[in-house]
Amino acid sequence: MKRVGWRNLALVLGAISCFQLWRGCTRTAPAAITAAPGDCREPTASTASTDRADLPAIGSLARAVVRPAVAAPAETGRSFHGFKIPAWVMHLLPQPGEPLRDYRDRILPLAQTAIAPQRARVARMRDDFAALDAHQRAALDGAVQDAARAIQDRVTNGLLSGELRPATFKPMTGVAVARDVLDIVDRGNTRFLSSLTPDQRTRLASHRFDFADYLVFSARWEDALGVRDSAAPR
Repeated sequence: MKRVGWRNLALVLGAISCFQLWRGCTRTAPAAITAAPGDCREPTASTASTDRADLPAIGSLARAVVRPAVAAPAETGRSFHGFKIPAWVMHLLPQPGEPLRDYRDRILPLAQTAIAPQRARVARMRDDFAALDAHQRAALDGAVQDAARAIQDRVTNGLLSGELRPATFKPMTGVAVARDVLDIVDRGNTRFLSSLTPDQRTRLASHRFDFADYLVFSARWEDALGVRDSAAPR
């Protein structure tokens, strides 16, 4: 036989061998394998004891796999109309039985620290907006003070009347209070705009300075925490 013929025959036999090997590796094993006729020996004692020794370990592994996950501890806090209020928010509110002066002393340093950077920011924006004369500066400061006082009175009256009591609060009540607060802010802004010149109003339209932003952060809201001693007995 020629050399080419032997080579072709070898290739064919190699292909057949690879196919047989692949079929043997991928064939599904039968459910139960019958012992060979010549291999009917009983399992030795050492083999049986080894198998029994492995059972506890296998059982422990199975219990670890199917063990249900431990439930995470529930977060503390209250629920308001289906919304979970974080515990840290509740900590910022007056606690049951806490005197108002104690509440003021607890919250006032935190409030001043949190608002200080924003107060500095709006002050820089005010100075960058325009050089306000004494009349315009007085109009701005007066509008901010009057608006802040009116907002505090509106919120205080809502608390004293029970309108803003968390146990009976309704979303539409919040809408009404928000509308009143927005009207107060709008009146203050109108008062401030009336003191500006036409050129200043034009510049204000494209400047970052905003009356509402300035009111929120420049007004001394923490002074409302300085409640009367007579109204907050220890």
